[in-house]
Amino acid sequence: MRRKYKKVEPVKCIVILSSTETDDWDKAKRKEDRQLKYINSYAKNHSLIPMEIVRRGCFGALETNKILNRVINKLDSGKADAVLVANAMSISRGVADAYAKVGKVIEAGHRFITVDEGELRFRLYNPESGEVVDDGY
Repeated sequence: MRRKYKKVEPVKCIVILSSTETDDWDKAKRKEDRQLKYINSYAKNHSLIPMEIVRRGCFGALETNKILNRVINKLDSGKADAVLVANAMSISRGVADAYAKVGKVIEAGHRFITVDEGELRFRLYNPESGEVVDDGY
């Protein structure tokens, strides 16, 4: 008797690559290329389709925020459904900044997926209604 497997709907993603390099653009590109191989193998195994690849290079935190805002605008226009990164800390300065960026993407109605942590979501308690508010996924 054959098992019936649940068919997983493919998710279109925008990949954000980021390295810790601040000076050498060639080193940053090599590290991002390695990171892209890592992300592509994860995407292949989890039915994620990379629609676009965005590279941070040697830019700082301000430019990273601008890149994320542009990615959210592309998500809103329907180009993709999710953001895919290697890990949440690779595009942020700290834990609070990572939560803010994930929250920005989720608030816009999209998904934030990382290779290391999986899909990041929020389950928050709303004291006014007395119930847990889930992000819907």
